[in-house]
This record gives sequence, C-alpha cells and structure tokens, in this order.
Amino acid sequence: MKLTFRIHYYTQWGQQIAVVGSLPELGNLELDKALILTYKAEGYWEGSIEIKKKPHSHFTYRYILIDSMNGGIQEEWGNTRLVEVGKKVDDFWFFDSWRAQNDPHNVFFSSSFVNAITKPVVFPKPTSFSPSEQEVVLRFQMDAPAIPSGWQLAIVGNMEELGNWSHSEPLLLHNANFPRWEGQIKFPKYRVGSIEYKYCFYNPQRKLIEAIEKGPNRKVELGNLFDKEQVIISNQNFNHPDGPWKAAGLAIPVFSIRTEDSLGVGSFSDIKKMVDWAALCGLKMVQILPVNDTIATKTWKDSYPYAAISVFALHPIYLHLDVLFEKLPAELVKQKSALNKLAEVDYEAVMDAKMKFARQAYLTDGAALFKTEDFKQYFRENKAWLEAYAAFSYLRDKYETVDFSQWESDATFTQDRLKELTSVHADTYEEIAFYYFLQYHLDQQLRDAADYAREKGLVLKGDLPIGIYRHSVDAWVAPELYNMDGQSGAPPDPFSADGQNWGFPTYNWEVMAKDDYAWWKKRMQQLARYFDVYRIDHILGFFRIWEITESGVDGLLGVFNPAIPLTRKELEQKKVVFNETRLCEPYVTSSILKKTFGKDTDIVKSQFFTAKPDGTYKFKTAFDTQKKIRAFFMEEPDSGKKEKWEDKLFKLRANVILLADKNQPKTHFHPRIDLIQTSSFTALPYDQQVIIRDVYYDYFYHRQEDFWKAQAMLKLPALRKATNMLICGEDLGMVPDCVPGVMEDLNILTLEIQRMSKNPATEFLAETDIPYLSVASPSTHDMPPLRLWWEESDWEQVQRFYEQELKMIGDHPFYCEPYIAQAIINQHLNWPSMWTVFPIQDLLAMNGRLRRENPTEERINVPANPNHYWRYRMHLNVESLLEENGFNQMLNAMLSSAKRV
Repeated sequence: MKLTFRIHYYTQWGQQIAVVGSLPELGNLELDKALILTYKAEGYWEGSIEIKKKPHSHFTYRYILIDSMNGGIQEEWGNTRLVEVGKKVDDFWFFDSWRAQNDPHNVFFSSSFVNAITKPVVFPKPTSFSPSEQEVVLRFQMDAPAIPSGWQLAIVGNMEELGNWSHSEPLLLHNANFPRWEGQIKFPKYRVGSIEYKYCFYNPQRKLIEAIEKGPNRKVELGNLFDKEQVIISNQNFNHPDGPWKAAGLAIPVFSIRTEDSLGVGSFSDIKKMVDWAALCGLKMVQILPVNDTIATKTWKDSYPYAAISVFALHPIYLHLDVLFEKLPAELVKQKSALNKLAEVDYEAVMDAKMKFARQAYLTDGAALFKTEDFKQYFRENKAWLEAYAAFSYLRDKYETVDFSQWESDATFTQDRLKELTSVHADTYEEIAFYYFLQYHLDQQLRDAADYAREKGLVLKGDLPIGIYRHSVDAWVAPELYNMDGQSGAPPDPFSADGQNWGFPTYNWEVMAKDDYAWWKKRMQQLARYFDVYRIDHILGFFRIWEITESGVDGLLGVFNPAIPLTRKELEQKKVVFNETRLCEPYVTSSILKKTFGKDTDIVKSQFFTAKPDGTYKFKTAFDTQKKIRAFFMEEPDSGKKEKWEDKLFKLRANVILLADKNQPKTHFHPRIDLIQTSSFTALPYDQQVIIRDVYYDYFYHRQEDFWKAQAMLKLPALRKATNMLICGEDLGMVPDCVPGVMEDLNILTLEIQRMSKNPATEFLAETDIPYLSVASPSTHDMPPLRLWWEESDWEQVQRFYEQELKMIGDHPFYCEPYIAQAIINQHLNWPSMWTVFPIQDLLAMNGRLRRENPTEERINVPANPNHYWRYRMHLNVESLLEENGFNQMLNAMLSSAKRV
C-alpha cells in the first residue's frame, strides 16, 4: 500500500512539516520517528511512503511542525485523522490543510456545539460504489459541527459530478462520523487539471441549496491520476455567507429562579423551565453561578457561592424534594407555600426545610437506593472525592465548626481515619451515607437539567471559582496543594476601590505541576458532567494572583504572586533613596492624622499611635496590622467608633511605598498598588516621586509580562485539554498586556462589559475593541444591573453614555426607561462577539410591566462588602414568563434581526 501526503503550510527557515501515524512506517505515533515531508513550491509539502503490511480496517495520522532551529515540535490542533481502508484500495493520496491551534473555528468542536447547539440530523452514509480501472475515487471531507439543524452539508463545483454549480444537484455529504461530513465521486483518471468547488448548506425539504460559503473557490490541482486509486481531499472551516456564527444567552443564579414548584429558592429541576423560556425566545445558553456546597456556618453567610467546602460536591439547597416523595408531607406543602411567597431567598429557613425533609426521604429510601446499580455506578465514579466530603461534613457537624484545625485528633487528614469513618460497619456510617444520598440525587437532577437543555439545543454554562475555601475538604485532604499562609483577592478596580480580599489560600503551583495538574483536571472533568461551557472566574489568577498577607484585611497590602521583585541594589541603581523605615512602614504625621480624623485626632493618636523621635507616628504593637485593628473593633462596644475609624486606620496602615517580599524581606521588594495616590508618596521630594513613579509603571506594566505569560502557558493548556468544554475567561480588572494573546492562542473567550472598557482611550466599551471570540454583556453579578447603575451613577457619566453610546440627544431620563434598556440590548446583539449574555434583570428591564418595581432589589452581589447576603430572586414565576407572548416574541424578533437565533 502506498500513501502520498500533500499539505499547504508556509514555514519559516529551519522548520519542516512531518507526518506521524499509527503505522510503523509513520513512527507508531512517536513524534521523533515521523515521516519528514519535502518542500515543493508555494507553501506545499509532499511525501510518499510504501506500507509493508496493510492495516485491516483503518489507521490514523496527524501533521507536526518540527523547528530544528529551536528544537521544538508543534502538533496540529484536533484529534488524529482517521482513514478507513477498503479491501480493494492500495493507493491513497491525501490533500490536507493544516489545523492551527489558535484557529477561531476550533471552538465549534467543543461539546457545546457537538452535543447540543448544532447537534445534527443524521444523514446516513450512501451505498458504496466500485470504480473501474479508468476511474479514481475522490473523497471529500470537511469537519464542520456548526451546521443549521435539519440542513445538510453539500459540495457544488465546476464538473458534472459536482453539479456544474447547479443549486439543485450538488454532491450531498453524509455525517455518519459527525462532526465530519464526507462524500465521494468517481473521477476519470485521464481528466487532469484542477477542481474548483465550494461547500454549501442544502435543504433536504426544499431540495435546494440555501447558502454557499463566501470567499474564493476552493481549488485542488490533481496532476497525474493514472497511478492513484483514492484521493482524499480534507478541508477546514466553512465560511458562512452571513458571517461568523453568533448567539445569545441569559445569566441567572440557580437560587434566583422562581417557579411554582420552588421551595423559596431555585432548584436544579427548575433550570428546565428556565431552559423552556430561553428556547422559546431563541436564546442558546443559560449561565449560572457556582453550585457547589458552601455549608460552613449554617447561617445566611453560607449564601456566598464562591466559598465552597468542596469543589466537587453540589449544594443541597438546590435539591428538588418533590421527586423524593410519592406524596408530599403536609408540612412540606405548607412550607413551600410560605417560602415561595418571599420576595428574596431566606437562606436559613430554606436550608432547614431542605435538610429536614431530605433526611426523612433518606430514612425511608436510602437503603433501597444504595442497592441499585445506578447508585453503585455513581459511587464508583465519584468515590475519590465523595467519601472525603461526606466524612468532612460529618466532622463539621460533630465539632460544630468547619475549621478543621479545631477538630482535635481529626485535624489532620489520613486515609486510615477516612476508611474508619466511612466503613459500612462503623457507627458513623448512617450519618456519612446521608451525604452520599444527597449528592446522588443532586447529581441526577443537575445532569437531567443539562441533558434537557441539550435536547432543546441549549447549553448550561457553569462557573469555575478561582479559589478554594480555607476551611474546605480540599484543604483538609491535600493542604500541600495550597499556600495556607496567604490570602487571595484582587487589586483595586471598578468593583472595589480598596481591592478585594477573598480570604482563600493561593495555589502551590509548583506542587500541582508535579502530577501535571491532576487536581485541576479532575475538577474540570467533574464540571463536564453537567456543563458544556464554563466561565473561569478571574482567569488573571492563572497568570498571577493577588496575594495578601495573613495579617491583611482589605486588598491594598497585596502583591502579585508570582512576580519578579525589585532588589534593594536595583532600586538604588535607579537612584531611589532607600530608607526602609520611610518606604516600607506606614507614613503617619500629625497633619495626616488631622486630615483623616478631624476632631477625633487626639483620641485616635493616643489610643493607636506612638510618637517617633522624628516627629512622625507609628502604630502601637497592638494595632500594627489590619487584622489586629479589626480584632479590636470586633470587641469595641462603641459601634460608632468602628464606623468612623476602622476603615481610615486600615488605609493608614497601608500608607506605604514598598512591601517586603515574603521570601526575601530584607533585600527584595514590591511597589504597593496605587502608591501614587498615597499621602506617603506625595510627601516625598519631587525628584524621588518622578523616579518611583517610573519604577512603579515599569514593575506593573512591563517587567512581568513575559514571566506572567510563561506562567499561564504552564497551567491553562492543562485545563484546556482536560475536557472538551467551551471555555470563557473573566478577564476584568487590572489586565496584563500578555493576557489577550494567551487567551486567543488557547481559544478562550474573553468577557467584554460595556461599562468596563479595557482600552484606556475609551470610557465605555467600543465595538472595534471587541474580538469575535468573546462574551459581551451589559453587566455581571458583581455589578448593579442596568436600571440600578443608571439611577445610582454620576449624572455626567450617564449623560456621556446617553449621548456617546446610545446616540441620543437632550438630557437623559432619570430612570432607565424600557426604550433605553431595549436600545442597550440591541446594541449588544449587533456587536461582533460570538455570545451576548444578558442578566435576566436586564432583559426584563425592556418591559415596564414585567420588570421589578424597585431596581435596588435586583442586585446580586456587592464586591466591596465581604458580608453581602446573596439572596436575589426573580419576582415572576417562570411559568408566567412563558405566557408573556408579546414580550417573548419581541425578544425573539430582536435576536432574529441580529442573526443570533
């Protein structure tokens, strides 16, 4: 058997194209034994090889780029190419196209499209035919998942076998090996020259071509065919005449969904009704917040969805109890009625009810469930985390705290103790098995909702929190994976002027790398049980994380980790007058105290500060960290002092120029974020201000770029390869210049928020700055929804938005009227982003009758408040929303007009 490979790829000096495959002559998939091709002309590489032993049914191959100058090997994107070998065919000639790793079309091969959005009608493989000795078989192949439902991919071209460009007689392709479309023709060997053709969408009902791809004709120079038996022409990327594929979705936390079946909070089963409404309107995505178990304090503070006690376990609050009972207990019916009437989520009341009735169901049905094959399979698939989670939950209840450092002999996790606790013969088993019961039903209900969405042609979009909770089963089981002495957060940004301190430990990436990020891969695979697309919360954390010392409270005293610090010698070489006390300790003077505390200056000075010989002041030892200050005010009976003084003292503690590096505190330093805004900086001599300002900007905007890019490229590819989900990154805040390039190379969609332009030259997001691989949205759960922003914001800012972005004249209305909301939604729909995703509040803002009366009740989160209660609920039942024909038809028409249906 003879194989001939021909591929078009423009290489650089020192680069070669090679083929590696499953046959011995192609290296048995070993890259260093690949077949090197020969460069011909105009970017074409070609090579032939004789195969001694013909494979029985198929073989695989792929192309690689060998860089002899730099010693690297780059594989083309995608799975290996599969070739079915017929009994009578001994000669193959492949015309291929290189599959680039960063081709935007690659996203269409994610499970979002293959399993849901463009899940196709199956067009079976036609009856095969046998060519004569004077004929060669031309087989066309196109990997194309994004084909409109019900339509068939076809080819039309410049020869009779391809319809002679007729719209009614193209070559119809089959998709038996979806997302690959294939078709073949018999072609006379004596006919030489070139084939010109295009792919098209064929409507089997009308028996006509509906759309032909745009761009120049595809062309193949066949050459001499007399020694060929089968020619395989592989193509990439259907060029849709209407432009790139686009769609829209809605964003709503599960806890915010309200249905007639709810129990004061949305459940996983309620997602299906939300999907029904989305599908009715033409939306293709339902985006939710994290849904992992956060039961730590058993109070409303557990409503914060980003502090999960397990990154694998699902939250019992989302359990739909009705399916656990043949007949609902009368008390449950009564509680459903009462809790469903509430305007917001009563987290504690809901949790009490859910856990109470879940335990009743467990006592009745748990033993029988555990004998079923479904449960046994679930347990096998999830045992690695499920047993530890159940044991953790039991111990949390036993010791009445989630802080495992207080668990006496159980403070340190061991496998022996886990086996003891989870043994079916142990006294603890009944309590621990309850959590198996809970997680099984939660898993079944969320998977059912996800499958329901896929059948409707929609996807669920999950959320991957960047951090783990300090008191979680993950930290208990494997503390070596995390830096428990640090706190992650975010530097100051439009969400929070003082930065954010999430309190989560940072990741020990060096340890995680030793097993090729196995923990992350398992986490991704667990997400893939339910979602086909997910959002990476704060993707910047994979480049560098904002790390705050254990003694910090707000985000001002953080540094990026990892980062390249400044040495003392380096600072001095830049002409910085290095005085560690002046630059690294809080700069406090009488005038600063007077300006900060006014009439309270004397009492504050005497209580918190000690005078220094140079006339400045330093914090007393009892108050020399933000945490010590916080601890004092926690015990202070005069709450008025806390309100007046605490935040001001935090800021004075952060009134420094440099922060000592935690590993080399005497010789290496980091500039404090926003140091130019501090009174410590403005008190420096002018020449020192100029020097330090230059050091600051170089450190934050130039010095780290290549280093941070390298860090991300060590981690993110591992996540990318772990599953086939579509990935979106939340890349807001202080974004390094290297971030967009890395996300583009890895086909990770960016997040584009109209009120948060990433371009310093524009106040609001400009259409020209929006990449195709992006998700555009008017707001997020961390921001006030449209109407609230409109009413709360500075009058001049809203007026600029009104004039510049909406192109409207006159003074803007005080309220965000429905026509304003509709104009903003329409604007987003017509932007170039692949996805536009709208919070449910912003969609309902388009209708004066349907929207909530008070927009302040639509706020989901306030990032500046670490104790915010996450309790927003829709004010409408989804069932009633399904009946709003006028509104639903209006939204569908908007989506259709923007070609997002």
